[in-house]
Amino acid sequence: MKLPLIISAALLARAAAVQKVCARQSRYNPSFIPRRHHHQVIAAFGNPKYYSNNFIRADKDGAELKVPKFDVFFDELQKVSPLVKQATHEENPGGIAAIDDAADVYKWKNMERHPNRLISQVDKIDNFQNHGVPLIRVRSSLRGPSKQRGIYFSELISTTDLRHKWDATNNIVETIYNAADLDDIKRFQGDKYGEPVMFGVGYVKTKQSVVSPREQMTLCGVQNFPSGASTVWGVELEEDQNHLFLKDQTKRMPRSTSHLFAMTMIPTGEDTFDVEYVLQLDVGGLPGWLLGPVVTETVKKMFRFAEKYCESGFEEGGELAKRLAAFPDDEEESSLRTDEPIDEACVLDENRALLMPP
Repeated sequence: MKLPLIISAALLARAAAVQKVCARQSRYNPSFIPRRHHHQVIAAFGNPKYYSNNFIRADKDGAELKVPKFDVFFDELQKVSPLVKQATHEENPGGIAAIDDAADVYKWKNMERHPNRLISQVDKIDNFQNHGVPLIRVRSSLRGPSKQRGIYFSELISTTDLRHKWDATNNIVETIYNAADLDDIKRFQGDKYGEPVMFGVGYVKTKQSVVSPREQMTLCGVQNFPSGASTVWGVELEEDQNHLFLKDQTKRMPRSTSHLFAMTMIPTGEDTFDVEYVLQLDVGGLPGWLLGPVVTETVKKMFRFAEKYCESGFEEGGELAKRLAAFPDDEEESSLRTDEPIDEACVLDENRALLMPP
């Protein structure tokens, strides 16, 4: 799952126009000057508080993957995402309709509220945890098959073919490593956070546009819950994990950072579900007050594409219907069928990039 640098060309053009003003401001406001590393502007990377000193085996190269502190990380996710909290604790979660915004732990600023539209609500917290960029929260309600919903919805941001259909700036979306054995993750996370169905490290690189290419390396996972809910989560890896970068990507780009990411799907009917998308993204060189609208618009773009894609799951020969045909009928099985041939076109991208968030 990957969806981290999701910046629309139109809004980036606006960003470029504004950067001249930003440059002038930085002469007089030292706090406006970003850190530099090897003469490139970057943002601070993964937050140490979310990581343990534990590692699990990766699926190749003898690599090991760092394990998050699940209690610490999911505690934060539950504070910023009511749907994560519902998925984690409730046998029959009520979705968006059951959310009481007055019970929020943090003070959010409501930016949009349209209960009857595809995007029903947008909220933000400026400078969340003093990272200089906003935390964005977007809610939507969709119709789509329940089969493997957590996986197919995560693929909107983690597979090349789908990502390119709504994110024109994306260049590379690739899974670097997956967990060799998901049981290793279960031993560290315990029983509170559902069933891990994906865990790994993904890499994302954007194209040259009005800003230079950016890259990310993110630890991500997908958790399924008994209620039918699913949570896709991600957090930027710390610099001590830079040895995991793709071997053929030797030139380091300015790095973007997903400080916090979660996308949670809650079933609201046989074929309907609510989604809450929470992301704090830092794009080195762009100020937080400009980045907020950019991130929000890109997430909306993803939901607009998702609406049609999810509906195609009910259509004979539909794009999602073909994808779902590649999965086993038994929801407990996490691998693709091996007893019959699979059309390559159906499998969109067998190397499901487990990565970033928009």
